[in-house]
Amino acid sequence: MFSGITFSSFAQKDKKTFQGTITFGITYAGSSLNPAQLAQLPSSQTVTFKECKSKTENVTGPVSTIQIVDGITKTQTVLIDYAGSKFALKYTSQQITEQMANTAMPVVTLTKDTKVIEGFSCKKAILATTQEDGTSKSDTIYYSDEIGCSDLNFSDTFKDVPGAVLEYTTFSPELDAKVAVCVKEVKKAKVSDNAFLIPSDYKEVTEEELKTMFGGGQ
Repeated sequence: MFSGITFSSFAQKDKKTFQGTITFGITYAGSSLNPAQLAQLPSSQTVTFKECKSKTENVTGPVSTIQIVDGITKTQTVLIDYAGSKFALKYTSQQITEQMANTAMPVVTLTKDTKVIEGFSCKKAILATTQEDGTSKSDTIYYSDEIGCSDLNFSDTFKDVPGAVLEYTTFSPELDAKVAVCVKEVKKAKVSDNAFLIPSDYKEVTEEELKTMFGGGQ
């Protein structure tokens, strides 16, 4: 669900940006889901940053997913661990570009409002999105240009946001709930390039192969 939620910022060669891990808390308000259903939803998200690379980790029920984004090569890798069965999906720059061309992007309005989040200077932006039923919704975010690089946004709905998103609220029609994502913990530390590689115990497959394995093939 939150695989589209990734975090990025301006590329500034002459400026040192944050390197380390940020943990985000995820909360749901006004949902009609029962406690058992809510327990299956992610309550946190961990993102590791190094220059133009990020690694986003989520756990939803029995499924653990990791999204690795490379803003330099404009490529993406998704690692899926389903009850111990581990698979890796790799997406090329061309594949992502074609997918983004068919994705309705929100209209981003940058404001002059600011606030400090866990020591990072952040600015406010409003994202206006037209939904499938023709209605529109507005999401409020706060972003910082002290983390990562702008090209990390190339594959998600924050593409036109000039900074790493550290706070985000939106309404999810699927859940009938307001979803809020905000920083819980910041750990500044040197990150190895190995953190962005596919682990040896993951099997590289295509989307078609993965669908077939789980009974979704034709």
